[in-house]
Amino acid sequence: MLPSRPYSSLKGMLPKIHHPLPLNEKSRKKLLDTLTTSFRKHLDREHGLGDDHAESAVAAAKKTVTQPSTKAADAPTAATPIGTPSSSPRHRPTDRHLRAILSNPLFTYDQLASRPNLPPSVTRAAPGAAANTPNTPNAPGILTAAAPLSSALAHPSTTNAETAQRDPMDIFDWAVARGLMTTKRAAGCLLAKRREAVQSSHALAKTFMADTGAGLRVLQWLRASGLERDLSFVADTQFTSVLVQFLAAEPAMEAVVWQWIARLQQNQDGPAQVEVRARNAPAYRVGSAAFVLDALVKAKAGGADTLDDAYRTMSQAAADLPAAATASSASTASTAAAVQNTIVWPWFELSWMSTLKAWNLADPSPALYDGFARIMDSDPRPSVLIERAHLDLRHPTKPSPAPAQALLDNDTLLTSVLRHRMPAEPPMGRRPAHAARIVSMGLDTVRHLAFVGQSDEAQRILHRLQRKFGENIEQRQVRAWGTLAT
Repeated sequence: MLPSRPYSSLKGMLPKIHHPLPLNEKSRKKLLDTLTTSFRKHLDREHGLGDDHAESAVAAAKKTVTQPSTKAADAPTAATPIGTPSSSPRHRPTDRHLRAILSNPLFTYDQLASRPNLPPSVTRAAPGAAANTPNTPNAPGILTAAAPLSSALAHPSTTNAETAQRDPMDIFDWAVARGLMTTKRAAGCLLAKRREAVQSSHALAKTFMADTGAGLRVLQWLRASGLERDLSFVADTQFTSVLVQFLAAEPAMEAVVWQWIARLQQNQDGPAQVEVRARNAPAYRVGSAAFVLDALVKAKAGGADTLDDAYRTMSQAAADLPAAATASSASTASTAAAVQNTIVWPWFELSWMSTLKAWNLADPSPALYDGFARIMDSDPRPSVLIERAHLDLRHPTKPSPAPAQALLDNDTLLTSVLRHRMPAEPPMGRRPAHAARIVSMGLDTVRHLAFVGQSDEAQRILHRLQRKFGENIEQRQVRAWGTLAT
């Protein structure tokens, strides 16, 4: 069968449109160079490099490909970590972008290839075992949470000295690179690193924690794994608390914690509440934003000579959170209530530190102390009034017993305090009972009055406390605070 005339005409046109394949070596090289140069120029224009710089860079790249260097120093060594600039750094945005990708903790297999494997004592979970990370599906081959951290740091082929020198963050990197890391295991690594900081010869454990960069490495893992996207990791309260300690130790990282608090406060991400377990007390639930803020305040107060940094943190929260919440909500009343409930819990915690646990600390700044105490001035709840009176009594430069005396003389107010229970207030196990708090404030008032020479008034207050709370009020207070401390 002969082809038709239109088909013959179309067939004659095809060679003019499509070049015959395959191309020869010279044509392929020319096409590749053209595409590469065009693509590079486009990227350089998009990211700010000029044409002259781009052409010289492309020419240098061609020369490198056609005439490879014979110097050993020109080749990257196996010990060079991924993402580390070489002796002749590349300035292209594409190179920087690729370096950022390769430095992602999820792609650090090559860095960890020479490290010893995890010991057999860290077993693998069977399919269907319970997951221990929020929003992290359980899968066969994930490390079991029951494996102790000490076994993960040890290896049967290493000596005791080598085992003692192993860095807990090496275990972290090993597990992250293989997709085995969870928040519980990350918490174990951070706790081990914090223990090293406490036991080190550094004068300040916080400085040691900041120098390790452990907080930044864990934060990079949270972002790479997607756990920070919805703040689901906050449900693991132990992990969140210790991570906040490391981030607070690094000044540049503290802003990340404030972003989390703002997002949790606006109920945009993360759980609305988290479950906290206290010693000798049942578990209880508290707002996520309040919990993270409380963790930040405690990180500032822990190991410090004064509570000044903790006071600054609370004052910043009182100033910034209402503005951020108002910008994202149309209801002013509900916004004010939410912010107040976020602030009151860490405020109570810091108030107890200031009045009952700061006896071995240096006196704080009076201005910072006053700013912290005034945060709750607009709250008329009885349990807030007792804290304010105690703070006035323990002022670093101008102690005033008058508010405490007025409260102790007011039977109606005392009854209200004993019966009152704020929804946002920490439950038993994290706070003393109301009676113990009143007794503590009363005894401090008696000591202050006796010190300033008002012995009669001090004796009157003491007798009133004994009539109200029993004869052995000092022993009762010791028992109450001893139970709380354990």
